[in-house]
Amino acid sequence: MKTIAKLSFAVGCLFTSTAFAQNSQTQQKAQMQYVGTYEAGQPGAGIYKLYDQSDDVICYVLMPETASRKQVDGKWVYEANSLGSISCVKANSPPKSVVKK
Repeated sequence: MKTIAKLSFAVGCLFTSTAFAQNSQTQQKAQMQYVGTYEAGQPGAGIYKLYDQSDDVICYVLMPETASRKQVDGKWVYEANSLGSISCVKANSPPKSVVKK
């Protein structure tokens, strides 16, 4: 459960700047379903798999286990290198046809 909380927090941080740029009002954010955590090949990092049912998309988030931050003008600022990258793919796309030559 602790991993899910960390993941939710980090993913929320990734999308916070986009949400504020689009609309300054507080709005309800959709939740992605946590699927699992995978080895990232380096200590202190993991690959987190999330599923977005509304768009039928699977996302993989590569991120460190802890995010570094500092307080600036009374607000928390997360350092860019402490948050990871995200890649998404369509979950149930139709299979490609195999053409034999």
